[in-house]
Amino acid sequence: MLQFFLWYLLISLLGLLTFPLAYFMLPKLTDRGYAFSRALGWLLWGYIFWLLGSLGVLPNDSGGQIFALLILVALSGAALRQVGWTNLKDWLRTQIGVILTIEILFLVAFGLWALVRAANPEIVGTEKPMELAFINSILRSPTLPPNDPWLSGYAISYYHFGFILVAMLARLTATAGSVAFNLGGALVFGLAAIG
Repeated sequence: MLQFFLWYLLISLLGLLTFPLAYFMLPKLTDRGYAFSRALGWLLWGYIFWLLGSLGVLPNDSGGQIFALLILVALSGAALRQVGWTNLKDWLRTQIGVILTIEILFLVAFGLWALVRAANPEIVGTEKPMELAFINSILRSPTLPPNDPWLSGYAISYYHFGFILVAMLARLTATAGSVAFNLGGALVFGLAAIG
C-alpha cells in the first residue's frame, strides 16, 4: 500500500513539474495538456535519462535520475517563462473542475488496476518473467544500456525503454522489481484513462 502511494505522489509531482511544458506545447487542447502532463513528464524524464545514460554521461543510479529530472525541470521552467506565471495561475483558477475530474479519474483508475494486480500478483505466463528480469537487470546495472539478464557480459539487445521507465520509479521509491512490475501496469492503465 505504501508503494502505491509513493508512486502516486511521485508521478503526480512529475505531472505538476511538467505541466508548464505541456501547457506551452499543447495550446489547442481544452485542458492545455493537463491530462497528459504526467505521461509527458514520465516519458521526457525517462528519455533524457536513457539518452544521457546510454551516451555514458549519467550513471544508472538515483543521482543520474535526479540530474535528468533537473534537466526536465529546467525545460519546464523555460516554458513557464514563455507562458507567464500569471496566465498559468489564471487558467488553473478557472479550470478547477477539469483538474479535479482528471485527478479523481487518475486516482480511481490507477487504484483499481493496482487492486486487480494485487489480487493476482503472479508474474507468470507469456513474456512476464522476461519483463521482470529486465526490470531487475536495469535496477542492478551500473550503466546503460543495462546488462542482459541471460547473456553475461552483453547489454540487453531487446527494446527496454518502458522497463527503464518502471525501474526509474522503482529506484526512487525503493520498490522491489516484482511490485514495480505490477504497479507499472497499473500506472499505464491510470495514465491511459486520463489520456
